[in-house]
Amino acid sequence: MLREILNALKGKDTLDEIFLEIGKMLQAGRWMFDQASEVLLRKVDWESISDKLYERDREINQIEQSVRERILTHLSMGNQSDLAACLIIMSVVKDAERIGDYCKNLFEVGKFYNREYSHAQYARPMEDIRAAVDPLFEKTEKAFLEADRSLARRVIDTAGSLRHTCDLLVQQLLSGSDDLAPDEAVAYVLLARSYKRVVAHLGNIASGVVSPVSMIDYLDE
Repeated sequence: MLREILNALKGKDTLDEIFLEIGKMLQAGRWMFDQASEVLLRKVDWESISDKLYERDREINQIEQSVRERILTHLSMGNQSDLAACLIIMSVVKDAERIGDYCKNLFEVGKFYNREYSHAQYARPMEDIRAAVDPLFEKTEKAFLEADRSLARRVIDTAGSLRHTCDLLVQQLLSGSDDLAPDEAVAYVLLARSYKRVVAHLGNIASGVVSPVSMIDYLDE
């Protein structure tokens, strides 16, 4: 559906600019994810990036607010024929904004948990998940901005697989069958839940390329 909408919108500067703003949101989200990862991996001290990370999150929020205002203005000027596109955009910017929030959660795990991730049973899968999430940002941006259905489906499939892995890890952690210190167990649970939400929102954005408007943002279902 999105491909047809993009073709119909050619020459409409306002909506074309808004799609570029969504790209900026995803790029900022990836930057936040990468910086949070640096803290989690103990490659940088959290204090060195804290201010910049929260500033980038505020920039994402400002873009979301600006896009919403421009959408409302666009529709109020009699462009009801663009309603489907506007609904997709409103859904996508919400997901892009939420990604920033979960990247902050990842950063805060690295900030507050100071001990080692000593259990390879959980530490290794968490690192595998982190490494798999990072390239999804670029793929999601490309799939959405180019209305690439094939790439969007691959993003959705990868997101679904990663979400399932996160759920299994949380289930195992909450079973209480492992000899884990409470703070380490909490750190793993928070990481798994935050990774799951990041990939779910990326998948939701990709769903805007292949799903009808009524089904966008229902990846979790």
